[in-house]
Amino acid sequence: MKEVQALPDVCRVVCTEGGVEFTGSFDTVYFANMQLRTANRVLMRLDSFTARSYPELYNKAKRINWELYSGFETDIDFSVSSSSSRLHHTGNIENAVFDSMKEVMNSLGVAIKKVKHAVIKYHIRFLDDHCTISIDSSGALLYRRGFRTEVAHAPIRETTASALLLASDCYKYPVIADPMCGSGTFLLEAQMIVDTIYPGLSRSFAFETWPSFTESKYLRLKKKLQEGCIRSERTLIGSDISETAVNAAITNGRQSGFAERIAFMQKDFFTFNSDSTFGTNGLIISNLPYGRRVGESTALHALYKNIGKHLKKYCKGWHYGFVTADRAFPSISGLPVSKEIRFVNGGIPVTFFTGEIR
Repeated sequence: MKEVQALPDVCRVVCTEGGVEFTGSFDTVYFANMQLRTANRVLMRLDSFTARSYPELYNKAKRINWELYSGFETDIDFSVSSSSSRLHHTGNIENAVFDSMKEVMNSLGVAIKKVKHAVIKYHIRFLDDHCTISIDSSGALLYRRGFRTEVAHAPIRETTASALLLASDCYKYPVIADPMCGSGTFLLEAQMIVDTIYPGLSRSFAFETWPSFTESKYLRLKKKLQEGCIRSERTLIGSDISETAVNAAITNGRQSGFAERIAFMQKDFFTFNSDSTFGTNGLIISNLPYGRRVGESTALHALYKNIGKHLKKYCKGWHYGFVTADRAFPSISGLPVSKEIRFVNGGIPVTFFTGEIR
């Protein structure tokens, strides 16, 4: 929510289930897609109304000026959901809206058709007989930054990594380390945060196909954001015991332009800061192994216990943030917890534990 409130020209910011609603000028569509680190997509509301029959839905949807958003694009896609509403058949809902749109566009000489994964995508949501129709301004989900091509085991999405880094106040620390870095997602996102590099500056968006899109203005706003980037003096270190994972991280670092900024190396977790190389103040953040297969819990608990011992011996005064599927992690590791955030990663319920190592 704080991210949204920080956007230019934004007002009326409201938390909703699974998202945040906000109002702003049309430029806000550009800024939101370029700047938001934790959003998966940005939808622009076109209309909202009550509909309890398909003729009513058809007639009310026909009031929308579809040509302002579809333009001369002929391929259209839909995402439909319905809950606690008389109109509950998503296929029939989609057809009613598409037929109304088709009539409008045919009158303008544009023959539209439904195509899966089309750039122009409309979201139709019914809840308690109330219908909202929005257009997807993002296109590909926003966690696809445009530079990470290599993945390791049990990856974490870029948007999730950013949310956890922001929740950890990562910009407060002179050193940010991930001793189980995998393909480097936490550190790549951390580098962008501390350098004020916005995640959407290296990719394209669906709104670029809209008739209302003004390329010159968009490029001017984008250049302004690029000029606001800084070169942070923080130290970022990533390591992993897996050679494959480290190679993936190095490749992603190179493609993101951070090859000289983030040090990735093949090392065991339990060598981290054992010689006090990185001092007594920093943030350790990692996506720990989940151990979901039968028989793995014993070995995993031993790992968690050893992690706690190592950190209390060599990283006293540091702060940590660990993602784990085991709610018993604090008691097993012996690490104090100041905050915990529960979410689902790859279909697995997990918890992000944070605290100071003492």
